[in-house]
Amino acid sequence: MTDLNSQSLFSVKGFVAVVTGAGSGIGFMISKGLVANGAKVYLADRNAVDAQVEELKELGKQTGGSAFGLHCDVSKKSDIQELARYVAEREDHVDILVSNAGIRRDPPKGCNVLQASLSELQESLWSSPDTDWIDSFQTNTAAHYFLSVAFMPLLEAASRLDLGEGRVGKDAGRGVVIVMSSCASMHNATNVDLTSYATTKAATDHLVRLLAAKFNRFYIRVNGINPGFVPTNMNKVGEKDNIFKDLFDKVPAKRAGNEGDIVGSVLFLASRAGAYVHGINLCVDGGRVLVANGQE
Repeated sequence: MTDLNSQSLFSVKGFVAVVTGAGSGIGFMISKGLVANGAKVYLADRNAVDAQVEELKELGKQTGGSAFGLHCDVSKKSDIQELARYVAEREDHVDILVSNAGIRRDPPKGCNVLQASLSELQESLWSSPDTDWIDSFQTNTAAHYFLSVAFMPLLEAASRLDLGEGRVGKDAGRGVVIVMSSCASMHNATNVDLTSYATTKAATDHLVRLLAAKFNRFYIRVNGINPGFVPTNMNKVGEKDNIFKDLFDKVPAKRAGNEGDIVGSVLFLASRAGAYVHGINLCVDGGRVLVANGQE
């Protein structure tokens, strides 16, 4: 009989997780949330994460979770391979892979797309270096692919763990890839130019479905999360230089997202609660996409 207690349904206690882009923003929120719920988390980032790991180790003393830091630049396939090798030497399975690292490259010459003249708009759009598009796709799309493929054996091992009483890991939600996308993939807001960023995120959404289908026989679940406005280094909520500063009150929720919104979504997709959810993108945006199309 299914245990319908929320602490059982959403439990990740004892799970092994790898989170990329874990040193700040949404990646650190997720890492903190997993440690707070008793998971063992490998924080991977291209920058040092010593301070973040120490903070989470202290948290883990109260929750049973733990944290370890690793260097990984996900734009490099060789770094991804080394990350998977390092973890495989220490773990016989990985329950949760959160492929989170991402970048945004705004045009050097900005403009208000809703008000700019034809020449101003063209000048702004043309100012984007071609390397910005290449780098964006490498980090925001290709990295999700290579990470998911590199961790296939460890994820599959988690999905078939013997949990006793005829249950295996996949029954408890183990063996899942969670890809962090953006609600920018789901609307065509035009007040600012996020074209390269939004395009990579739209590609990422389709990649979620492609990988889910390819991994289907092994029931390695692949799902995406598409956040809206959440305070990060990329999206400085509340700071006056933020290009979205006038839009928060126009979101139906009348606020920016927070760590509870993000962590709650991850816990759902990574646990028994979401064990039957495969190949979808969960939009966590306070209703942003309902009001954004063609406007702001």
